[in-house]
Amino acid sequence: MKKWKALILGNGENQGKKNVFWNMVGSLLFALASIVLFAAATRATGEYYGGIFSIAFTTGQQLLTIGYYEVRPFQVTDVSGQYSFPEYLSARAVTSAAMAVAGIVYVLVTGPDFVKGTVILLMCLYKMVDGIADVFEGEFHRRGRLDIAGKSMAFRTAFSGGVFILTVILSRDIVIASAAAVAAAVFAFAVFDLVLIGEFEPLQFSRTWNRVLSLLKDCFFLFVGSFLYLYICNASKYAIDAHMTAEAVTYYTDIYLPTSTINLLSGFIFKPLLTVMGISYETGEWKRFRSIVGRLLIGIVGLTAVCCLGAFLLGVPVLSFIFGQDLAPYRMALVILILGGGFNAAAMLLYYALTTMRRQRQILFCYGAAFLAALAVPSILVKQFGINGGALGYTLVMGLLVVLFFISAWRQYRKAAAGSEV
Repeated sequence: MKKWKALILGNGENQGKKNVFWNMVGSLLFALASIVLFAAATRATGEYYGGIFSIAFTTGQQLLTIGYYEVRPFQVTDVSGQYSFPEYLSARAVTSAAMAVAGIVYVLVTGPDFVKGTVILLMCLYKMVDGIADVFEGEFHRRGRLDIAGKSMAFRTAFSGGVFILTVILSRDIVIASAAAVAAAVFAFAVFDLVLIGEFEPLQFSRTWNRVLSLLKDCFFLFVGSFLYLYICNASKYAIDAHMTAEAVTYYTDIYLPTSTINLLSGFIFKPLLTVMGISYETGEWKRFRSIVGRLLIGIVGLTAVCCLGAFLLGVPVLSFIFGQDLAPYRMALVILILGGGFNAAAMLLYYALTTMRRQRQILFCYGAAFLAALAVPSILVKQFGINGGALGYTLVMGLLVVLFFISAWRQYRKAAAGSEV
């Protein structure tokens, strides 16, 4: 066990480069997991069960917002140590239990058939492990060891994903494969996060529950906003599921999954800078804070342009090969979705900036306005234009969210900077 710990902790040299590298590896594997697992499920079990897996995975991700409770951005920017790790851990135990209950209630209320209901519950458990591991990774991140957080995510994702792929290929059964993935994720979490946390903090829950409740209260608006955000991301998929076929959900998922590319690539850069943003804002270095956000937004614009061009030229043949389906009719929908992915990345950056400013209420207001648009716009467009309408609906709502976040962030920045000059 000592050798295992030493291997993960490393020698402490070139820590900055290691943070960037392992955050990149972990984030890349985590983002690619949904694509790879969906592709394996579709090829092994067919388009019908692939569509079921897609909805189950999406539902698990939606419910994970309850487990996360959007504490991670608050935790990693808590540079002053407002809350301790036991308090963060206790809060995550509460939210994980709430997530499990929500999953059971969802299945009971929606009443899917046995296979779909079982896979939804299993994906809820699978994602709940991610939620529990996230609070450990957040503590590693807060302690300046983003590399360990990246290693944790990479190991758990690769191990559980590999078990899922192997099992679904051998069994051709989506239920058995999902159960195997859950067991593998639990094992990976136990041998990595539980083993390593003792090097930084004792593994214990808080005895001061009033502090835990205070933390949950501080993150409440962030949580509600994140729940609305994920619905905004998936509103078009839900609209297609409601008004079209399970096979249509599969086609839409095929072209939607690459939208995470821009978020992923930009995240490689701005995640390591979150603590720096927090310090800059905390110490009143306004120009430095604005410079970080501005340069990252420009980078996202450039990435979006490159990815849109790549999607137009190469996206359809590459995705058709990966998923084994003819996606030629959806070339324009793919490009529109990639543009929406750029808006999504920009919205996330501005969200982290507002979180650093502790503007939880403004974040919730912006998410609420975009959520209201997401309730109507994708459904109307899907009815009129099918999958192309779903892509357009996603992008329009994401564009609205970026505008609202930018206005809120700029106003707060001007207010804070002006106040410091008085």
